[in-house]
Amino acid sequence: MTTTWYTSPAATAAAHRMANADAVGDPACSMAAVGRPDPRLVPWDSRIGIGHHGTYWCLIW
Repeated sequence: MTTTWYTSPAATAAAHRMANADAVGDPACSMAAVGRPDPRLVPWDSRIGIGHHGTYWCLIW
């Protein structure tokens, strides 16, 4: 089984909130980052929603 990545409206909205606040972290995110997140840190065999705004990223699994 492989990890499925998809663009998530919830993750994108969270990335916008983080960018607007100029702070990393949002309750919607399983993982938040400034700059590209490291895919080695996410679970295998999962469905992961991604969203970003500027340099802020949100992943939801």
